Order: sequence, then structure tokens, then C-alpha cells
Amino acid sequence: MTRIYSVKPTENGVSVKPVTVDGELSDGYSSVTSVQVGKKTILYAFDKTKKTTDVYELSGKSDSLKKVVAGSDEMKLFPWDIVKSFVLGNRPYLLTYESKNGTMGFYEVQDDYSLSKPYTFINRRDWPTKNFSEVTPFVSLGLVYVMGYDIDSGTVGIYSLNVTASNPSGAPALIMLNVWYHHWAKGWTDFAFFTLGRSNFFFKINKMKLNVNIDHIQDDPSRGTTEIGSWLQDLMPNAKDITLDVTIPWTNGEIYLGTYDGQTHKVDVYHIHPDCESWTLQDSVAAAESTQMISYRMGDTSYILLYA
Repeated sequence: MTRIYSVKPTENGVSVKPVTVDGELSDGYSSVTSVQVGKKTILYAFDKTKKTTDVYELSGKSDSLKKVVAGSDEMKLFPWDIVKSFVLGNRPYLLTYESKNGTMGFYEVQDDYSLSKPYTFINRRDWPTKNFSEVTPFVSLGLVYVMGYDIDSGTVGIYSLNVTASNPSGAPALIMLNVWYHHWAKGWTDFAFFTLGRSNFFFKINKMKLNVNIDHIQDDPSRGTTEIGSWLQDLMPNAKDITLDVTIPWTNGEIYLGTYDGQTHKVDVYHIHPDCESWTLQDSVAAAESTQMISYRMGDTSYILLYA
């Protein structure tokens, strides 16, 4: 099941409407992420059971899904638990992560949608990368970092990703280093990262001891994170039922958050206020049962894609 919703500004806020889609994502994908390759918006869809990847092109006004690569084994190294995308040196990359061993993989995306050999990184001691439930790349002052968090132990780490002179293996010439390591409370989930004034923030929910908050990542990530808004669950009464969320790409630095309620199968879109201590519900739309939620922007419109 694939459903796409447009998110557009109106005189009174934001409107969320379903888009009629020509094409479907196939069944069985464990991770779907969007990547901008040249002028094309591409979806990489990974099946961790088969360890294969399909690639889709989005065209028109996000109303056409066309499979252009089927059954690629370029990411077969592990049954990756997480696949996300980022940009480094004007080139698109995929970040992959498998929890059992704590391995991160970094693939450069080529213009023909093929992937490079991966640069892999794993820490087993001192600052281990094992058992993360959340792994997200972000950019601070022009440099790329990755944050990982373990929902069961509360362990959290930030790692810098830097370019090196060369890599004789043919993989991207990269090196990753741990710059910060800490312990939070257990139970944080539903992370959504965003940038405000070129600084990084993230929304998250703790359902073990109900708490909804927004944290700030210091501009020097080796200094860690700071809570900005905390105990904000009264502003989101269905926080315990939220199972998916995304930051919606927007213009003019405005921050919008999309959430999916796993009980009512409803998508809500919120405008996060600049103080990062409050938000306003903009619009809601009924949806079907979903297991993944991604966002992207094409032209002057933002979109939310739900997949099950």
C-alpha cells in the first residue's frame, strides 16, 4: 500500500490532501528513503529479508511511481535495519545501519542510480555503535555528523564523518570518529530532526514515562545536546499513539512536523514555533494502516508518503 499526500500553504495555514498515484511500491520493504539525484527525486526501497534494493523515480506532481531498478544486490553486505540519505560534497549518499553488530555503511549514489562500494564503520569498545534504534545524519556548520540512540539502554553518541585523501578499496574516501557519548533516559522514540537558523534540533517522544520534547544539538556537536522544550505532551494529546513522524521540507525556514497515529490511522501536520517550546496543529487527514512515513519536496510542493 502506497499513499501520497500533498502539503501546501494556505491563507490560514497548511492544507494536506491525498494525491492520486499512478504506481505502487512493491511489498516487503523494511526501509524506504528519498534521494535527490540531479533533478530527479528517487526512492530507494530496501528489503532486509532478501537484502535487495529497488529504485523508483517520482515524476509529474509526485503522482507517478516508476520502478527503474529491480532486485539490486548492491546493499547485500548486511540485512540493514535503517536506510537514510544525506549530501556530502554536493553528492548524494545513503547511510545504512545494522543493529546486531553496530555497523554503519556509507554508499555514494551515482547518476545512474547505482551505488559505490560502501565505506563501513563500527565501534565495539569505548563508544560502541551496537543496538542503536535511531540513527540519523545531520549537518552542522557545513560538516556531516551522525547521531545514534539505543532505546533500551539510553546510550547516545554523535560521530563526525570526514573526507580523506583517498580510499584504495574503491569505497568513498571517508573516515568516521566519535565526538560525543552520553546516556539519556530509556524509551525515547519517534525522532524528527530539523534545522532552524542553521542550528540543529530534534523532536522526540518517550512513551515509557510520557514526555514530548525538543532538543538542540550544539553547533559544535562534541558538546552534545540541550533540552529546549520539555514535558510538552499536553500540546499533543495522542502522543502515546504516534508511531511515525517526519519533518516536512519547507521554504523560508518554517518548520512543519507530520505525525501518524497508529490507533486512529490519521496524519496530523503541526507548525513548530520558533521558540521550540510549542506548536500549532495545521491540518489532519485520514490515512490507512502504515509502517513507514517519508517526506520530500518537488517543485513548490511538499509531500508525505505512507507505506505499509
